[in-house]
Amino acid sequence: MVSKALKEDDNSSEMDETVVYTSRLYELNIKAQDAVRDFALHDIDDREGLEKKRLAMHDAFTDLYDQLATFSEELMVEDFDIAYLKNRIAQTEGEMRQQLESALEELTARSQENLAEVWMARVMAWLHQAAAASGPFVESEHEDKMKSASRYLAAVYTMLEKPFSAVPDKVDGTQKLRRVALGMQAYTLLKESSDEDSPDLSTLLGKNKSAEAEFYDEFLNELLGKEGTFRQAFNPFDELIWRDILSSFIFEQATDLYNEAIPHFKKKKEFKEKLAIIQSWKHNTAGLSEVYLAMTYNDIADAQMRSGNLEDASKLYASASEAFGRAEKCFREVLTLQPNADQSRVDKEQKKALSLFCNAEASVRSFTELIRVNNKAEAKLALNGIFKNLRKAEKLAKTRELTSAIKEDIKTYTFVKDLMKKSKGSISGIIDQIEFAKDLRKTGLIQDVSKSLDEATAQLSRKPSESLEAIREGLNSLGLLLSLEAEDEEVGNLRNRTLALLNNVKYMIQFQLSSHLQQGVRFILSRILENLHAAEAASYYKVIGDEETALELLDLGRLALATSFASEAQVYSKQSEQWSFRAQVGRINAFHSIDEGLGLLDEDNPVEDALQMHDGTIKIIQKAVAAFEAAANELGSVQGAEIRSKNNVESQVKQLQAVVMKFRGDLLRMRGAKNDFLAEIMYRNGETSKAKIHYSDANDDLREAVGNYNVAAQVFQQVGDAQSAQNVDGKAKTTDLLARSIWDNRQRLDRDQPPAVKGEQEMAALYLGSVGH
Repeated sequence: MVSKALKEDDNSSEMDETVVYTSRLYELNIKAQDAVRDFALHDIDDREGLEKKRLAMHDAFTDLYDQLATFSEELMVEDFDIAYLKNRIAQTEGEMRQQLESALEELTARSQENLAEVWMARVMAWLHQAAAASGPFVESEHEDKMKSASRYLAAVYTMLEKPFSAVPDKVDGTQKLRRVALGMQAYTLLKESSDEDSPDLSTLLGKNKSAEAEFYDEFLNELLGKEGTFRQAFNPFDELIWRDILSSFIFEQATDLYNEAIPHFKKKKEFKEKLAIIQSWKHNTAGLSEVYLAMTYNDIADAQMRSGNLEDASKLYASASEAFGRAEKCFREVLTLQPNADQSRVDKEQKKALSLFCNAEASVRSFTELIRVNNKAEAKLALNGIFKNLRKAEKLAKTRELTSAIKEDIKTYTFVKDLMKKSKGSISGIIDQIEFAKDLRKTGLIQDVSKSLDEATAQLSRKPSESLEAIREGLNSLGLLLSLEAEDEEVGNLRNRTLALLNNVKYMIQFQLSSHLQQGVRFILSRILENLHAAEAASYYKVIGDEETALELLDLGRLALATSFASEAQVYSKQSEQWSFRAQVGRINAFHSIDEGLGLLDEDNPVEDALQMHDGTIKIIQKAVAAFEAAANELGSVQGAEIRSKNNVESQVKQLQAVVMKFRGDLLRMRGAKNDFLAEIMYRNGETSKAKIHYSDANDDLREAVGNYNVAAQVFQQVGDAQSAQNVDGKAKTTDLLARSIWDNRQRLDRDQPPAVKGEQEMAALYLGSVGH
């Protein structure tokens, strides 16, 4: 009894340690989102603290993509199946051969798709580390991050030995990087056999630099676009910052590489046309690097302005304006890029106008205090500064919302100026006039934002993308409103209402995206993001007092996360069948090698290999159990009576619980199969006492498995799933017969008789659960 209790504790411990990737990815996504916000809202004058936050943001995303790659790799089991099919094809002819060849072709294509997902996740992990080492805001490169980036890049290159393509949209990244790798190898070989000033060597180096630049310019840009869309990074309240930082980094790298390539193409007249093309590409990437740097400054400025930190917002908008100015100069160098240059000029002036406006509004606070203490002389100087900034901003502003806000300010402070001139005594009474004017302006902005929100709400359920456009129209007005009245209760409520609706829209869009994805890692991740968007929206609906919508969104998020857990479980469910068959084949091959005297002199031990296959199968089933259990728990946490009824939650939870019991039965059956295998090995080695122990353990495992199968069958019957109940009941009966057979072998050893050898059907029943597989 003591040994059995210990065994159960060990099994429980193994289950506790089982990784459910959905849970881990959920936590890492929250960590990444929090890191972005921490960076965006940090005091920009705290350079050291800001840099720590930036590195933490990149590390959070690196961890996320690293885990995605690991998860994707773990789900790939095609190698064994491909090898098995190839072996079967070699032994088969006719129609069966054609069917097997078709299955092999489909399996190979799926394997290449999975490799592409793994590779692109590894590319994203490397990119975040590379940007952390030498991206925007970095005054000196971080040596530790450079080493880390090199390790991640090595993993990216290593995967290229396998034949697959990775195409986010149009550009094949593996083709681009293979070209770089081959070019580097060719250059190394040519360098060993040529003079340093060889024109061929110089030409090859130029081509290599250009090829590497294209990898950054074309593929990485496309990959970032795909990731930004998938993660719904489309607004200043969200994760847009990481995308803009990475984009600025990749275009800066591309520009540097084009600059390194250009001198080599200048050495030969035959490259005159190629040189002109590369120079135009360089001006484009240089301009885009500045554009995305400007957008990064703008993202942070928006966050600061909406928090009422106008001084920092003003500085950041000024930096954004300067970056757009540099972008304009780059684009002006190329005739075909003139539209880009024109847009950069518009953006430069708009951001400068925002900087001046924020500066003016920040000065209003000190101006009001000067009036309050009746310091007329200093108040006049402060007012002149406000007018100076507002009039400059008025000339530069490009949006209706900003232009209107500036005009209202000028109108208000012209009136204040006139009051100050007419005032003979104390000027403190002017404050009431200022507050009255601000209230009028606040009312107008509130009406603008409310109108946009009403339009967005009307479109929400039918066309979420159009709802998003309506919200965007109100964001500029809301930003101005928050910059002026950050502490106002009505304005704060409007902000929360906007954020609630915005995240609700994001949930709807993510839901639509998930519905178009096939089962797999991307589907699981998309469902996790659904949950996070819904939870974020619910938190704001609670604040504005809309408890009903908040609870509904929380439940919808739980449904999404439960689906994610179930999707992961289904992957492992399918894998468990493949691994069980693999373990069976490994056992048969091990005994074949022993009987034939093969492998005994080799380093490879067929018995050890077979045991590893059994352990691998057990781990896969443990993961299926843990994921199905998590799905049942998450689904069971749905609270709303209407949603529970509509989604048949009660029945689904019971169904999942039955599935958990069924897989617990499979887990025990596989442990029984391993013990039975060990018993036979021990008997062959002459260790009869150990063989008896393993036969006893196998019998215990199978008896316990029967109990789990019986419970599962009863629950399936209760929820009306007669087919599943019948299947599991069949497993219970088959497993019971197996337990009797194994116990009989245990007793045969007591009588000094050899154990009975299992036939093909009995072996299939032990590993696959039924003889019909």
